[in-house]
Parts: sequence; structure tokens; C-alpha cells
Amino acid sequence: MKAWKDVWSMTQTKVGLVFAIVVPLLFLVVWMTGYEGTSERLDQLNVGVVGEVNDPFVKSLKEAPFTVQTLATEAKGLEALDANEVDLVLQKDDASRQLTAHVSQTNAEFANAILERATETIGKQLNGEPAFTTSIVTEHAVSDFALSMLPLVLGFVIYIATMTMGIQFNLVSTILSKRHSIWSLFWSRQLLHGIVLLVVPLLLVSVAHVLTDITTPFIKLWAFELLVVATCIAVTQMNFAIFGPIAPLVNVALIPFQLMTAGNIVPAKMLAPFYQSLGTFLPVPNAVSGFSRLLFMNGSVGPQVLHLSLLCVSSFMLTFLFLYWKEVRVKSNRLVENS
Repeated sequence: MKAWKDVWSMTQTKVGLVFAIVVPLLFLVVWMTGYEGTSERLDQLNVGVVGEVNDPFVKSLKEAPFTVQTLATEAKGLEALDANEVDLVLQKDDASRQLTAHVSQTNAEFANAILERATETIGKQLNGEPAFTTSIVTEHAVSDFALSMLPLVLGFVIYIATMTMGIQFNLVSTILSKRHSIWSLFWSRQLLHGIVLLVVPLLLVSVAHVLTDITTPFIKLWAFELLVVATCIAVTQMNFAIFGPIAPLVNVALIPFQLMTAGNIVPAKMLAPFYQSLGTFLPVPNAVSGFSRLLFMNGSVGPQVLHLSLLCVSSFMLTFLFLYWKEVRVKSNRLVENS
């Protein structure tokens, strides 16, 4: 019984029990509420149709559950597809009786599947002899499944790694807190983080280039991975500064939100309203989105870089401010005790 009392008195024991209860429950609640009604938000999918506004074919699509807009040319449509302004480019060629649909590898799998089925249905509904042939073209398609999974690996797994690293570094700081000041321990951790930033992005991108056929320039992919790692470190470190012993739970609690809003399975705009813009303020959704554009089309990642940079800097500043506040509070308590 004495051992039981000692075990129960430890904070880590209670935190462990909370993990066992809260984490699966949180995943269940977040995913069930976030994905609820996804199929009813088809109007969030944008279909670009090559043609004139008064074209009978274009008019017939106005009754479709999607948001439909006209495009002057196929080339303009493909530009809009690359810019994520449309999710599907549809073009009807009466001469060849061909209905062509363009989707993008960077789109969410769920959205592409729905749009491809819708294209097949539209093709069957077109009247005339001979019948229209439907052709679905996936832009920036990758044949290697390993490469298709790389954005999630480079964007999500690094968050798990830095989160786990933070737990160990925080334990070290707690053990050494009576021997060293808050700031000496803080800057020692930053030195360790610097070593991680030098090694991890370079190692990951190098191995990825060796194992898969990547056409994206090495330096471009490395620079983005460096920013992703720095942001994940800053966010997980901030949670330790703010939440202390329950920080591991907070970091884990962010996982279901990040996986759901990453947009590689279901587009964020089709989630429940509360979750649609949430990914902008989290590292993993920005990372996965950026890596998808870099790896599949060597496209621009300006918005993702901006979001990650703001998140990294603001998280570091909040960490700094909370540690400063903690130091002031400790000094005040000491003055009170001494008086």
C-alpha cells in the first residue's frame, strides 16, 4: 500500500491517467464533429467550366451542388487549378464528343473522388449520338505511392518528433532547476534546438532524395523543412512554458486538429465551420500543404511560409514572455519569504 500511495502521489501518474482518458476521447469528439456533414458541403467545391456564361452546357451545371464558374480557356483553368482557385476544370468538346476533367494531385483525396464521380455522371447525362467519352486527367500526378505520402511524413512526423523531444528536454530542465537559473536552462535548450535544426532537416531531405524520385530542388525543400522544424519546436516549447506539467497533453491534443485540417484527405473548406480556418494557425496543415505543392508541382509556397514564420516567431516570443513572467514571480516570492 505504501508503494501505491507513493505512485499515486506523483503528478506524472495523474497526467498518465488523464492521457489514457482524454486523448482517445478528444480524437473521437474532434473528428466526429469536424467531419460531420462533410458530404453536405459540396457547394464549397469549385468547378471551373471552359466556355461562355450563356453556353447551354454551362447553364445545365448551375443546378449542380458545386460552385460553378466559367473559364475563358483550358490554359486559364489549369492556372486556376494550380492556384487552388478551382478544384476541377471541365471542358466539353462537341467535335470529338469528349468531356475532359482536370483534377490536381495536390487536392484532397475525398474532393477528387467526388468530382471524378460527378464528371462520370455528367458525361452520361449528355445527350447525342455518338455518346460522350469522359476523360479524367490528374495534373502533377505521381506514380510512386511513397512520394505521395512524403508531405505527411515531412510535415506531420516532425511534429511528433519535436513534441517527444520537448518532453525529455523539459524533464532535464526540471531536474536541473535547483542548480541553474531559468534563463541558463532556456538558452541551453535553444542551443540543443539549434543542433536539431542543423541536423534533422538536412538528414530528412537527403534521405528523401535518395529513397524517392524528387524533382524539387534540394535547397528549396531543405529550406521549407527547416522552417517547419523550427515552427514545431517553437510551438511545442511554448506549450511547455505556458502549461507546465500538462504541456505534453496539450501538445498531443493538437494532433487530431492538425491531422483533420491538413487537407490531404478532406479539404478544410468542407469541414464543420469551426474547423475550416483552424489549420492556418497550426504547423502541420501549413507544412503538409506546402510540401504537397513543392513535391508534386514545385509550386509557390508563399502563404504557407508566411503562416509558419508568424507562428514560429509569435510562439518563441510568447515563450520568452512567459519565462520572464515566471522569473519575476519567483523573485517576488523570494522577497516575500525573506521579509
